[in-house]
Parts: sequence; C-alpha cells; structure tokens
Amino acid sequence: MTEPESTTEPVGQPAGGDGPGAASVRPAAPRGLVGVGIGALSLESLVLLLATPAVATAERGHVVGWHIGYLLGLVALLIAAAIALGRLRGGRGGLALGTVAQPVAVAAGVVTWPMYVVGMLFAGLWLYYLRLWRG
Repeated sequence: MTEPESTTEPVGQPAGGDGPGAASVRPAAPRGLVGVGIGALSLESLVLLLATPAVATAERGHVVGWHIGYLLGLVALLIAAAIALGRLRGGRGGLALGTVAQPVAVAAGVVTWPMYVVGMLFAGLWLYYLRLWRG
C-alpha cells in the first residue's frame, strides 16, 4: 500500500508560501454570502420587471417611452450585477455593479413615486449586505 503524500504548506496558506503572489491573495467570500447578494439583486430585478406593466398602465395612456426604457435598462443592469457577482465568486465587479445600480434604482422614483420606496428598501438591503461583506 502507498501512503498519502504529506504537504509541507501550512494550513490556510496559499500554495507557494512566501512568494510574491502570497500577499495579494485575498480569502474567498463565504459561499452563502455570495448567494445572498445574488438573491437580493435577482429579487430587485424581478420586482422592477413586474412593476414595468404597472407603470405603463398607471399613466393612463400618457406613458413616455423613456419610462419603460429606464426600468428595463435598470433590470438589465441588476441582472448583469448578479451574474458578475456569481461568476466572479464574489469578485469586486459584481459588488461595484450592484452598488452603482442602487442609486439608479432610487432615482426610478422619477418614473413613478412608489419606486422611491422600492428603491430605498433595496438600497438599504444592499448597504446591509456590503456591511456583512466587509465584516
């Protein structure tokens, strides 16, 4: 029988020990925390997507094209942020896109006033998420 090889690397150290890349390696984000961020962005995009027909009918025929385009563009931005957060395994790109999307979501109140409330709720949720991420 062969014995398993033992490693000389200390537990928790990146491969290569004290090499030049060792200082730049950051610990991976907890898997559940990345899932929470993806879920929050997905839920926000779903709420905005479902609000789009309501905005189209609430204006009683006076819908301006940019109202619908703004909401659909915001949905696309949120979906891109969720995908980037998942594909990069919690990389900074997804966090940055999600953070940029939150003021844009609050500004959706210009389209219809209840979007201020929805945008503020999701922006608060995202700020709490960022606090967990840094903690």
